Amino acid sequence: MPSTLDTKQDTPEQRPRMPRVWRGRRRYLLLALVGLGIVQAVLALSMALTVDTLLSGLPTAHATPTDTTPPWATMGGLAAAVLGVGIARWLERIVAEDLGQDYVFEQRRRLVSAALHNIGNRSLGVVVTRASNDLTAVRNWIAQGLVPMLTALPLIAVILLVLGITNLPVALAVAIPLGATALLMPCLARIARQRARTVRRYRGRMSARIADTVQAGESVQVAGAVRRELNAVDRASSKVVDASVQRARITGLIRALTITAASLCTAGVVYLAVLGIIDVAGVASIMTLLGVIAGPMGELGKVVEYRQNYWAARRILAPIFDSAEQVRRAVRAQERAWKTENRRHTDAKDNAQHDSDDETGVVIENLTVDQSHLPDLHARPGERILVDSADPDRIHAVLTTILLDGLNPLEADSAQHTVKIDGVEYTAAPASLRRELVGMASVRLPLERGSVQRLTAYRLPKAPVDDIKAILHKVGLSPLLYVEHKGLKTQLKNDGESWTRSDVARLKLARALLGDPPLLVLEHLDADLDEQGLAMLRRVLDEYSGTVLFSSFRPQRLFPETGFRRWDVDGRL
Repeated sequence: MPSTLDTKQDTPEQRPRMPRVWRGRRRYLLLALVGLGIVQAVLALSMALTVDTLLSGLPTAHATPTDTTPPWATMGGLAAAVLGVGIARWLERIVAEDLGQDYVFEQRRRLVSAALHNIGNRSLGVVVTRASNDLTAVRNWIAQGLVPMLTALPLIAVILLVLGITNLPVALAVAIPLGATALLMPCLARIARQRARTVRRYRGRMSARIADTVQAGESVQVAGAVRRELNAVDRASSKVVDASVQRARITGLIRALTITAASLCTAGVVYLAVLGIIDVAGVASIMTLLGVIAGPMGELGKVVEYRQNYWAARRILAPIFDSAEQVRRAVRAQERAWKTENRRHTDAKDNAQHDSDDETGVVIENLTVDQSHLPDLHARPGERILVDSADPDRIHAVLTTILLDGLNPLEADSAQHTVKIDGVEYTAAPASLRRELVGMASVRLPLERGSVQRLTAYRLPKAPVDDIKAILHKVGLSPLLYVEHKGLKTQLKNDGESWTRSDVARLKLARALLGDPPLLVLEHLDADLDEQGLAMLRRVLDEYSGTVLFSSFRPQRLFPETGFRRWDVDGRL
């Protein structure tokens, strides 16, 4: 695991940081939000000025009106300002959601990339929690925490500035409650952050337990432990409930303080009117301003809650995102190095014609699995190699080490073994070339969800449709697709549901054979095939010209005893 996953950094400079919000098109969205805040402030001041003008022009109780014509133009201006504030708030919500979703879209890709590269905890429950709860916390901070600050703070600042210039007592009556609330926020924020961390920790444990329980459902039922597991889930869930209630106490207090501050501003203006410092028209205009800022003030009360939830998620996500970004850069560097050294697959094939036999076929050297050194393997094209062991799990570990160990660019130096396929160093090659070198079909690896066309061409997504149809016909799936009527668009999910195991095995074989890779890896595939499927597999393997690396409980069903060579991977030299 990369060292960047250590969340306990010594200094702020060493601590992994979240990807920047100020990036790409998000810069324009952030500037637009600040502009919308200023626009709302200007419109609010226009409303206040218009209200003051309208009410100041009204006759008093003892005065005789000289002009009974309503000031339609001024009233129209007030209506336009009110409508403008509403439109600005509407646009603010749209831009805020766009900003938050754009940021989370980018980070979700990093999160899945990290999981695929074995970075961090790969438990299904943990990954789902991060992709849902933690990224939701990030999105809420961006869209509902950061955005109110960008719009409400300029709005309040502009209004206070104008009030300070035009009417200092009113400015003080509004600023004092707001300032007192701001002074209390740092202390409350620290408490909210700690409680948000507790909720996130308990929620992650609960999700992991639920995922593990559901995955082990059959075992739980066989053991008669359903009630026991449900009780365990209840215990984990109750901790989440208690921690959430504790968090609500502090976040509710923060929201209550912001609402109270807005009410105190209103009370302060009323007191000034009672003391005769401002007249009735002035009270109405100031109340209009306070009404405009009341909504943003209420949203500012949620900022601390969103911020602390964000920080709780950040402690886990930032190191993962940092490692995912390092992987992305390393992959690009690997691809550039491959092109610079002119190690393309076609060139390797051309050069292999003039090299020794050791540079053709498959070469596996210095392979170590579970601290046990395996004998080297040199296989020529056309050979069939049985990966032999008394433990099927060890066979899987060997194949996984061959095909996956050393592919993570951050851990490439940790792979001590050598794998060459047709003269190409497998671990050094970019992914676009590796998928052309190896086709694998395993009963232990589930299919992804998608159409038959997508699943068949998963290794080679640019494969022509005619080639896809040809390979599906070769493995005997054409009649099934014809019956389905949807053909290549037939949708499968949950590891090939609703097809039979034999048909799913045929599909796995088809995707492994597509493009005629020089190495074909079959892991107990024959165990899922019926008799017709076994006959098809024998026929396909007879026609296949590359190297076959396979495992089987009954290899004689595929080849006669003299038709394959055993590779003992139990560590016995």
